[in-house]
Amino acid sequence: MASVGTSSRVSNLPFAESPADLRGSRIMRPTLTCLLLATLGLTPALGIINTTVPLGNTVAPTGTAGEPTDPGFDYVGRVNGSTGVYLGNGWVLTANHVGAGTFFLDGSSYAFNGVDSHQIGGADLRLFRLSSDPGLPLLKIATSNPSIGDEVVMIGSGRSPTSASTTTWFVDTDPATWVWSTSDFPEADAVAAGYVTGAPGTKRWGTNLVEGIGTISYSGYTGMSAFSTDFDQTGGTAFEAHAVTNDSGSGVFIQNGSDWELAGTIVVVTTFPGQPGGAANAIFGNLTYAVNLAAYATEINSYVPEPRSTGWFLGAVAFSTVLRRRYGRGQRRS
Repeated sequence: MASVGTSSRVSNLPFAESPADLRGSRIMRPTLTCLLLATLGLTPALGIINTTVPLGNTVAPTGTAGEPTDPGFDYVGRVNGSTGVYLGNGWVLTANHVGAGTFFLDGSSYAFNGVDSHQIGGADLRLFRLSSDPGLPLLKIATSNPSIGDEVVMIGSGRSPTSASTTTWFVDTDPATWVWSTSDFPEADAVAAGYVTGAPGTKRWGTNLVEGIGTISYSGYTGMSAFSTDFDQTGGTAFEAHAVTNDSGSGVFIQNGSDWELAGTIVVVTTFPGQPGGAANAIFGNLTYAVNLAAYATEINSYVPEPRSTGWFLGAVAFSTVLRRRYGRGQRRS
């Protein structure tokens, strides 16, 4: 009996399992089409589920015991029931389909100012400004595309697993809508495994590898630059993770040298035909898609200055202050 979602690593985006793929070789597609959307069930990533400690990772990673260093755990919060990432200077980035709203961050709430809200580049990205500032420094947005095989840290506030153990399903992949059962039955020709989730959502982190880079189109968003990760049952990362319901707007971070950068915003996931719970459950072989922020960094940074720009600005202010003081002293001596 075949396993649902078994795959080798590939370098094109998107890719996914269709019914034929599970009984033979993988079919690769360079772009996402309406037929592929209908087959796979591309669904808004309406928490981050990881395989090592499914009920854990609720505090920032420490850089010890195999964990990555903290890429920006304190910057990730909730908005409109889903996830957003604070960028600094009062600005929050989320998925466009999540929208602007009150931002909840580590026990505090920050109201949307009701004025500054922008869809970025026609993509599934929404940048909005708060009426008060959480006071965190500016977060660095990646300006270079990720590479295949780059390890990422995903941080989101979506739904939580109901158990630390996986659930096994027996699947009949012959019908257009697959038949799933937790008990074996004669028509079953594949086996799937994954995590069932429930409310409420909890902020968690996990890891994965960039699986593909390219463009995706769905729900009126056309040709968005994006990258994908694959939820692997074996051979994955130390804290192999996947997005589920309420993870839309979650942050995907990549380390550039010694610095972490926000490289992606999670927007959609794939599901198998008839998958139990849809995007609420994380089944091995599902894919997570994130908008590639490098393609939109110029526009984002036109609203939110880059961290290095802020440093230059502060230096200029200090220099200007010194000049004013010198000028003032000179005037007083005359």
